[in-house]
Amino acid sequence: MNIKLLLFVVLFLSVFLLSLNSFTIKKIKPADDTGHELFIRHCSVCHMLAEPTSLTKVVWETHVLPVMASRMGIIYPGFDPLKGLSEEERKIVAQHHIIPNEAVMTDEDWKKLTKYVINNAPDSIPLDERRLNRNLPLKNFIPQDIELDKQTPSLFTSLKYNESTHTLWIGDFYNRVFNWKYPDVVTAKMETKSPVVDFNFRNDTTYFTEIGKLYPTELSTGSFVQFAKGNQTTVLPELHRPVSSLVEDLNKDGIPEIVVCNFGNKTGSFSLFKKNRSDAKYEEDILLLMPGAIKIYIKDMDGDGKKDIVAMFAQGDESVYIFYQKDNLKFRARRVLRFPPNYGTTDMVLTDYNHDGLTDIITVHGDNADFSPILKPYHGIRININAGNGTFKEKYFYPLYGVTKVLAEDFDKDGDIDLVATAFFPDFNKLVDESFVYLENVDQDKFTFKSYTLKRDVPIKTLALEKADIDGDGDMDIITGNFAQSPGQVPKQLDDKWKAAKYGLTIFMNQLYQPKK
Repeated sequence: MNIKLLLFVVLFLSVFLLSLNSFTIKKIKPADDTGHELFIRHCSVCHMLAEPTSLTKVVWETHVLPVMASRMGIIYPGFDPLKGLSEEERKIVAQHHIIPNEAVMTDEDWKKLTKYVINNAPDSIPLDERRLNRNLPLKNFIPQDIELDKQTPSLFTSLKYNESTHTLWIGDFYNRVFNWKYPDVVTAKMETKSPVVDFNFRNDTTYFTEIGKLYPTELSTGSFVQFAKGNQTTVLPELHRPVSSLVEDLNKDGIPEIVVCNFGNKTGSFSLFKKNRSDAKYEEDILLLMPGAIKIYIKDMDGDGKKDIVAMFAQGDESVYIFYQKDNLKFRARRVLRFPPNYGTTDMVLTDYNHDGLTDIITVHGDNADFSPILKPYHGIRININAGNGTFKEKYFYPLYGVTKVLAEDFDKDGDIDLVATAFFPDFNKLVDESFVYLENVDQDKFTFKSYTLKRDVPIKTLALEKADIDGDGDMDIITGNFAQSPGQVPKQLDDKWKAAKYGLTIFMNQLYQPKK
């Protein structure tokens, strides 16, 4: 695999019983007030502050601080903050003033800031040994591996189940789309211009979100494509690395709008495309001009009868926004959750966890492919409870190294919300089985879960996670798609197994309604 594929993974990344309390980064008493003040003043301008204790000295010195410095107009000797970008891309970055022409602080102040960070950063962050014995053997689900086609290694980029047709739509790195029906029927197969990373269904039409360039780029080569009656039609061209899209009639005028997460790279946008006649062209309304938009939902969040938009952002200023529709396609943005940039925010689901009639937000944080590839104790799943009036409070944290996807569903049909999570960046040595975790809710009010994992010769490795009653027996199954490539270092034995695996899909068959043996 080439470097483009390795960088592509960054996009998606640009998860028993346990404590109710979140991991808390240790607060430190600054030895150098000036350095501390400079750190707070300058490093909280663009994103939520990350504490020096959250990363090791080596990571700060060799990866994070040079990048931070460049955003302040300070360029380290031998460090090119735009490495890998073409001249055209460099011009785009310059137009957006990503790298200041002049330094925003003196060299002396920068030295004070870096000294404060390095002095307070730990030499290492140890593995949390308590996790080694917390998991029970998974028996609620039985995995079934399925070979979809002969192309190896399998590199599935998206999965989406169509409830109307009872078929699974699959996109892969090789610019292909499959429509598949359980147990072993490929009903359609087609070529696309670039990998499909999301699907939408509306009436008899399926929509493809095609990412365009796989590696980080400032070029707008993605697209939103309509597939109907066997034909593909580009609806929105020249999108900037779109990763998630939704088609919805937001203002109830009979003409659907399209909401697009232009994840981008150093630049990007969260955009609404609209038109006032069905035969007109879509016009773009940028709702938020910043990179990293990664996941969206459409839902009335304030009970006023209008459809709102909930959007998650990664890539620096990691946040969840609600765009409240106040008038005909006019929105008021409110940030309801925010996280430090080293959290690696990757996914969210909306659910009424506590059955109080309010929509809660479950977020996961575990992207570990960027500037700080170490095991992070603050990676994991967070249940953020809706307290009313557009406020959300983190009530529960489940620590999980490198978590990237999450599902929320009453899988055992006992009346509460269970969770399933996959981790693309687990501890590849002692905790590799935590690449797939089932969390059974055993006490909703106390946020108590039992965790289950499955020991396999080839651990689960997926960027896509979907739920569906795939076999039609009345309970919800879980679907993963093998993505047999890794950014960064992984044990060679594991890497070889993932690349040699013949299967593409792994379906975890829910045993709730299976015949008793």
